Amino acid sequence: MAVEPESVDFAMAYRMALVMDPTWLAARERSRADVEERALGRAGLLPNLSYRYSRARNWSEVRQDTAAGEITSDLDYSSYSSAFTLTQPLFDAAAYAQYREGQARAQAAGLTLERARQALAVRVLEAYTAVLYAEDQLALAETQRRSLEEDTLRAAAFVAGGEGTRTDQLEIEARLRVVEAEEIQAHDALLDARNALRVLTGAVLLDAPLARLNQSASLALDAERPLDQWQQLALKRNPELAAGRRLLEASRQQVKAARAGHLPSMRVYARRQLNDSSAENQVGQRYDTDSLGVEVNLPIYAGGRVSAASDQAQAELEEAIHRLDGTTRELLNDLERQYRTLLSSQRRSDAYAQAVSAASQRLEATRRSILGGERTNLDALDAERQRFESMRDFQRARYDQLLAWLSLRWQAGVLEQGDIDKVSALFASAG
Repeated sequence: MAVEPESVDFAMAYRMALVMDPTWLAARERSRADVEERALGRAGLLPNLSYRYSRARNWSEVRQDTAAGEITSDLDYSSYSSAFTLTQPLFDAAAYAQYREGQARAQAAGLTLERARQALAVRVLEAYTAVLYAEDQLALAETQRRSLEEDTLRAAAFVAGGEGTRTDQLEIEARLRVVEAEEIQAHDALLDARNALRVLTGAVLLDAPLARLNQSASLALDAERPLDQWQQLALKRNPELAAGRRLLEASRQQVKAARAGHLPSMRVYARRQLNDSSAENQVGQRYDTDSLGVEVNLPIYAGGRVSAASDQAQAELEEAIHRLDGTTRELLNDLERQYRTLLSSQRRSDAYAQAVSAASQRLEATRRSILGGERTNLDALDAERQRFESMRDFQRARYDQLLAWLSLRWQAGVLEQGDIDKVSALFASAG
């Protein structure tokens, strides 16, 4: 039975995902399979050694015309054949193109795996902060419910003592019911968020508390460079684009391999063959034959297959060009969005921090005004709700800043383990 950890931080969740996430594991196995394309392509240029063996029992009726008439004889004999053949291509344009294609696909496999590894860190952080945000939502709803329950009791006491109005009491009770519904919704959202994180990290992560953002620590995650430099970096370093360029090269080699169907091929071969009674007129005769030669294959007509395959490969090449262009545009668009989010989230975080402070001061002032008879409990509820919402939005802005910073480096193709450690250091251990 797995032992549940006391608490889980972001780095631990990421390490769990590297072991348990099905999407990452599938990408890793896909990469292992695609890397073999290099060996498959190279095989067409290397020597090929084969062995052929056959043994048979034969019954033949032989008719022969002679001056005396037709003579019929029955033959009952065993035949045997054994041969080793070694071949080496000398010129094979299709095999060479397939070799180059295999190299390109194997290189793309490594780049695609790196892209998946970087993407996993972003997906884990997104799911991790979603749980934290859901916990924040639930905590705020619970706090607001408790506050409203206290206000409900006070309002009932005021009405009973003739100091309050029934209208205020009903308004507070109505808001309490709304908050109770929001609390139920927040609880369901938390379960959904935890389940989403569990999909990435496995069943080990059950109800273990998550390390939360250290409130006293400054995130200090800036853009570091202007947008145009990030875009140039992405075009140069992003593994998805690099893999797309390698797959584009593989498509070009497919075109060359298809067109090579019009070209001759040449290979040298060496054969050692043993035949015993290989034909009716050779019954009882044994031949040991060694051969060394050159074989040339010249295609003449294949029913239009070569032309059709060439056109198909060319169309697939054009498709790959457009696909890479679309991927590049989408990536640069998302990179710009993450860049703007990173810049704005810091300003939003600062603004919400000030809003929390202002809302807290307003709440205190409102409570003092209630004692002086200038404000009502409803005014206090409004002030408290504003404070709750400011606290929630402040946390959301901080989570967005973390995600934007990590995503920006991911889209630029420079996300490293040190970046993951830097983000993880911003979380304080739960407990």
